[in-house]
Amino acid sequence: ANCYGTIDTQGTDATSRFLPQPPGPATPFGTIPLRNNLQLNVFCSLVWGTRSALQFGLIVALLTAGVGILIGTPSAYLGGWINGLAMRATDAFLTVPTVVGVAFLTVIMYQPNPTGTPTPFQQFLVAQQITPTLVALILFSWMPYARLINASVAQLKHADFILAARAIGARNRRIVFRHLVPNALVPLIVLVARDIGGAVILDSTFAFIGIGGTTSWGGLLARSRDWIIGILGNPLTYWWVWLPAAAALLFFSIGWSLLGDGLIDILNPREKH
Repeated sequence: ANCYGTIDTQGTDATSRFLPQPPGPATPFGTIPLRNNLQLNVFCSLVWGTRSALQFGLIVALLTAGVGILIGTPSAYLGGWINGLAMRATDAFLTVPTVVGVAFLTVIMYQPNPTGTPTPFQQFLVAQQITPTLVALILFSWMPYARLINASVAQLKHADFILAARAIGARNRRIVFRHLVPNALVPLIVLVARDIGGAVILDSTFAFIGIGGTTSWGGLLARSRDWIIGILGNPLTYWWVWLPAAAALLFFSIGWSLLGDGLIDILNPREKH
């Protein structure tokens, strides 16, 4: 959708085209000024930005959970020094702040070549919408999943139904993927649901401070930062430039957290709150 347009300044001060325009019939949440005499429709950007926020959150949360499962499950099942080494590596990744990962990957992925033109690799990243923020959140957010499923599998592998499966000659691969992983996934559901909203909030935060950003909501906040403090330092002078986007992020995160709590009650009724 095209959320950009010009404004009619006839009968008003010409400088108004360079200021945020308040809500009106055609723009329920007002507009934010851009370059070339364009105005960004806040309501339109919020509505169409929901798709990119949902897509980004799902990709990050599901891939992060997948990496954590692939690392935490085999190490717990094998145990011994393999499990110790995997958990120490997990602890090492926990010491790296995500913001450092975003800054580092931005340099690595978007370092210009001597000619100043994008490399084929950079063109591929842009075509596939693979951003430093997306990669960094996946690389530096899988550790809680790995630790959680590692603890669950380490406990479940001594359960009676696992011992019975071994007694009838079930292979290790079947024991892991047919019995252990499905029974250990329930605690991860809340974490996945929470991280869907958390990933979008982090992405918007990086966009706001100017070191990344993928979603439309993050871009909306980045464009609004010059107008948050209005006349005489009043943040409500141009409230429409930041309040709708902040409210959308808040409700998006709370909604996914509530969904995770509901799913855990359905899948594990013995854990009712």
